[in-house]
Amino acid sequence: MSIQQLQEFLNFHQIKYTIIHYSPAHTSQELTIYKHTLGMDLIEPVLVEIDGQTIAVILLPASLQVNLGSLQSALDKNKVRLLNQEEFENLFPYCEFGTLPPFGELYNMEVFWWQDLAKNQEVAFYAYSYAHLVRMKYADFQKLVNPQKRIRFLTRPKYRVEIEEVIPQFARHKIDRYEHCFLGISLENEKFSMPKLVGISDWISKKYKKCTVLIGDSIHRITLQINEGLKEEQALNKALILGREYEYHASYVFKNYSNTCPFSVIFCSEIQKSEDYFKYYNQLQNLIIHNESFANSVKYYVKDFVLRHLRKNTENLDFYVELSSMYLIEELAIFSCLFNEDLSIMIYPGSLLKIVEEIAEGHYPGVPDRLKKLVHVSLHLKRR
Repeated sequence: MSIQQLQEFLNFHQIKYTIIHYSPAHTSQELTIYKHTLGMDLIEPVLVEIDGQTIAVILLPASLQVNLGSLQSALDKNKVRLLNQEEFENLFPYCEFGTLPPFGELYNMEVFWWQDLAKNQEVAFYAYSYAHLVRMKYADFQKLVNPQKRIRFLTRPKYRVEIEEVIPQFARHKIDRYEHCFLGISLENEKFSMPKLVGISDWISKKYKKCTVLIGDSIHRITLQINEGLKEEQALNKALILGREYEYHASYVFKNYSNTCPFSVIFCSEIQKSEDYFKYYNQLQNLIIHNESFANSVKYYVKDFVLRHLRKNTENLDFYVELSSMYLIEELAIFSCLFNEDLSIMIYPGSLLKIVEEIAEGHYPGVPDRLKKLVHVSLHLKRR
């Protein structure tokens, strides 16, 4: 089978579709990063062996993992087993693992699909390789799949979430007492891929009654300036668009928890228009000017971050450090705006800058009091 044969199949059934073809110049890492930016409309085939005899395809969002016990009950079978990559490749040697098109008519196999796919307006899937992404309206997808194969089964996040660090440390024993948290989102960061966002959101929903999601759109302009060499205005425009795109995809994740833990979204660009933001930003800038210890710490930790994380070379290191210092100050001012008695705990996957711990320990008296009271929870995500 080939992408051409898939097109012939779709054309024969008069389906409207779009195919995105990635040139060979794209690396596997780049394709993986792009895959992780796609939302819950990206579906993925999972091959299962039923009762040791029949092979079938199960379709569900690529961000979720099938619960085998629930699937077994839904199929009313004695035993259901997932096929591994080697078994898949033996059956479909012309197809990359995880990229089998979702139409059983093409390869004479039964296809069962997760009933909640019907909530999507669109579906997307890879076809035979990660170089070909196909998109179509859900209504057209439904014309090609057997409605009797729509089944209800439980799913779970692909990632297990654990607490890695709490700052300040003495607050660790009381983080479950809070009802409201905020989740910081860094754009174009693999830690916030849709599969990982599902895991994070699921973890939050089990611990808190509501969550405010902070999408770092306007401050992401600085990362774009460094990594892509964009002018500030260009970088800001792109960052704002990326923020809205992420919100669109993430909304499909958040709405699954609306009954137990409502997620509301706010953007850094909105906060940065407020009077409070300018007050805290100026306070932090004055502290850099008048407190040498604070200024040195900002520069030291930011320089270490630049060298470890950013993709650019170090020819313009001083300039990158200057931009990244601005990022940190803007971020701290935004955190100060968010803090109140009801909202004083921040969730973030990954390590935190050491300066956050120093602020919590009271090393810099001139820092906004709200920052000193903020509790930071760093999460560790592990693939199941």
